[in-house]
Amino acid sequence: MPRAEVLSATPTLFRDDGALDGPANTALLNRLDGRVDGVFVAGTTGEFPALDRAERRELARLALTVFGPDRTIVHVGAASTREAVALTADALAAGATRLAVLTPYYLPVDAEAVRRHFAAVAEAAGDAAVYGYLFPERTGVTLTPAEFAATGLRGGKLSGAAAARFADFRAALPDARLWSGADTDLAAVARAGGAGIVSGLSAAFPDPFLDLAIAVEEGDAEAERAAQARADEVSDVLGGTVAGIKEALRQLGIGTGALRMPASAPAVDRIAAYARRS
Repeated sequence: MPRAEVLSATPTLFRDDGALDGPANTALLNRLDGRVDGVFVAGTTGEFPALDRAERRELARLALTVFGPDRTIVHVGAASTREAVALTADALAAGATRLAVLTPYYLPVDAEAVRRHFAAVAEAAGDAAVYGYLFPERTGVTLTPAEFAATGLRGGKLSGAAAARFADFRAALPDARLWSGADTDLAAVARAGGAGIVSGLSAAFPDPFLDLAIAVEEGDAEAERAAQARADEVSDVLGGTVAGIKEALRQLGIGTGALRMPASAPAVDRIAAYARRS
């Protein structure tokens, strides 16, 4: 089977005063270059609701400078269609050719409202590829596989409950590119015909996830078990959280660990111990 992709969902790194840290974000991107297949920028792991339009434009620019348009997916999702369309224009101006758009959120919407939202972004995107992003637990919006297929998008990222139904979405969209946001499910995603994973955890420790993708591709069961165990350990140590990912990067000398959005404190000592031996 084709090798599943590992796309890192990059956290947005801030200075201690809360301002965007350009050098730290660039250092993170440079560290990931050659160790993952691409990056997913300004998504959930990137704390996108806490970013302004100029900051999202700058993050897209930094990612495209390091990874180029073929290896960068810029998230342009927003609560309003107007803002999502404006973010789409910004991403295109920065050189993006691959975009992701979260369903609208906060106000309740039906499948037809989501379809119109996605259609407006797709129209603004022109020839750029547009992928939907489903995360029911965060948005309050649930689409069935059939409803998602009816949007006509080229594929999507499935997180939370949507990721748990990956096989159902694959069946409903046999020709689409689908990624799972469940970092440690890479093997199952690959065997279900998915494109790969969009993984926040890989932004801190990419090697176990790429090793797992290679082992699955090569059919090496022993290597797969070993890489899966390492990926599972990363998930356990970091707690699967943005705070854990940022703390790991801080321990590795990248960024301050600061978040803009309130979050539970990570297990600093445990993360530090893991970072020292990684």
